[in-house]
Parts: sequence; C-alpha cells; structure tokens
Amino acid sequence: MKIDSVYLLAGPEVGKRKSFIDELRSAITRSDGQAAEEHRLYAAETGVGELLGLLRNGSLFSSRRMIEYRGAELAKGKDDLKELADYLASPAPDAVLILVTDAFYVEKALEEAVGKDRKKTFYEMFESEKPRWIRAKLRELGFGIDDEGVEALLVLVENDSSALEAACGRLAIVYKPGSELGADEVEAAISHTRQEDAFSLFDRLVTGELEEALEVLEAVLADRRGDAVQVISALIWGFRRLHRLHLLIEEGETFESACMKLQMRSKTMQRQSAAALRRFTRLECARIIGLASTFDSQARALGSAFEHSLLQLLVLGIVSGKGELGVASLAGQQNQLA
Repeated sequence: MKIDSVYLLAGPEVGKRKSFIDELRSAITRSDGQAAEEHRLYAAETGVGELLGLLRNGSLFSSRRMIEYRGAELAKGKDDLKELADYLASPAPDAVLILVTDAFYVEKALEEAVGKDRKKTFYEMFESEKPRWIRAKLRELGFGIDDEGVEALLVLVENDSSALEAACGRLAIVYKPGSELGADEVEAAISHTRQEDAFSLFDRLVTGELEEALEVLEAVLADRRGDAVQVISALIWGFRRLHRLHLLIEEGETFESACMKLQMRSKTMQRQSAAALRRFTRLECARIIGLASTFDSQARALGSAFEHSLLQLLVLGIVSGKGELGVASLAGQQNQLA
C-alpha cells in the first residue's frame, strides 16, 4: 500500500473506513519498522491552527505520526481553509494527515488541495446487502443463522459493517461452532452488551418515557455513536417504517402479516412495533417525520456545535409534542422534566 501524506476519507460507512485506516497503520509499521505515533482530533473541539501546530512539530519517539482530523467538513473559515490548503501543498514528510467526514464532501478548497486520488469515499451497504453480509460473515466463523436471527441482529446492532462484524464476533465467542442461531440466541448474546445508539434511542422514544429517551440520547452523544445527522436519519427511517405499518393495517393486513411484509420478523421488533402503534397514530408519525426532516436541515446547516440542543429539542418534540414543537408544548415538556 502506498503511503501518502494526506487522505480524505468521506462517507458514513464506519467499518470500511476503519479497515482502510487499519491497513494504512500496518503499511506504516512495515515501511518504518515501528508503529506511527497516533493522534485523533475533532474539528468541533480543535481548530485548524492547533492541528497544523501538531503536524509541523516532529515526534521524539516515532519516525512518523498519523493524525486523524474528524469532522473535517467543519473547517470552513477562509483563513483556515487557506492555511490548511497551503499545508497540503507542502506537507510535513514525517506525518500522515487523515481528514475524516461522515458527509460525502468537505469545502471545495480542501477537496481540490487533497485531489481525487487521495480521497476515498465509503458508502453504506444497501439494506438488501446486509442480511447476505451477516450470513457470509457468520459462515466464515462456522455458524448458521435463520431469518429471524438476521432480523434480530439488524435491530439490536448499528447497521454499519464495523458494528455488525463486532456483533458476529460476539456470537462466535458465546456459542459453539456449528450452531444454528435464531432470534432468541442473538438477543441473549447481544442485548446485555449493546451500546446505546440511534436505534436504541428510537426504541426508547416509542416504548419508554421522556427521561429515559433523554438519557439514551446523552449516552449516544457521549460515546460518539453518531452525529446529529446520523441520529436523525435513523429516527426518520424508524418512523417511516412505523407509518407504513399503520397503512398496511388500515388496508386490512393483520399485524403479523404487515410485520412480515416489512421484514420485521424478530419477536423483539414485533413487541417494539406493537407498543409504537399504540403510542403514535399514523398522522402523528407523519408529523414526526416532517419535524425530524426540518431538524435534519438545521443540523446540516449549523454543524456539530448545536447538535446537542437540536437533538434534545427533537426528542421533546417527538415524545411530548407528537411531532409538534410550539411554545405551548415546550412549556408542558419543561413541567414534565421538573
């Protein structure tokens, strides 16, 4: 693998991005005979000036430094962009800068300074690819899994390849090779070790209380298990599926057959969906989707500095406002929290 002085890694697929960074790390170790000194910075917390200072100061302990700069889409100021572009034109010979964004693009000046050859874009797997991926990974590990087991895994685990691979590894530790896994086995192995993410936030929104939902939101943000755009996208996806479930039942489908049509086979997903149907009407789901879409636009425009407040307001608007977020509903929500 050729080692460049800078890379731009774009796109939301965390697992594929992690694999690329792992490969780069190994290539540096093979080339230098020792591991790189590693740093991980976040653009929301560390400005371009501080980043450049670190890049230009040599290491006393390693022959090369590898620096990840996450949230690179937040580098926007004219002066910052010029300084960073100037650095990219003449980078430090003993440093590898990895600009990381979950979006598909950063500012044009940075895109041009990095160049097409040093930009890698990691796209999410299509929904239709995920069950096949899970089966193939478990087959490599010596296990089989039925349809309900696959559905349970997709419900319980964040749907990027890194999280799914870790979950498959967990199953391989818990069960004997040759086992055929179903929903019960998956739930028993994964549920108690599961980290909070956007999907568990959706679960609290449709089955729990406001305080519980806010606690999960805090855990998601504290663990950096997704930014505002990713969290909102997952919630929109969940409420769109709930809206379709309402429509199918209104058209005469039984709850069980509607769940089958929407690929919700696991007992966990069906219990969650039954509770969600009782809590939110079809019209409320439509309102919530509209509200979340508005917040998605705001999150993209404002960046990560406001994501905490935006997501708190969205949770309040969903649980207490059922898709409406006005002055009156905010007053009621504040009383609920008091």
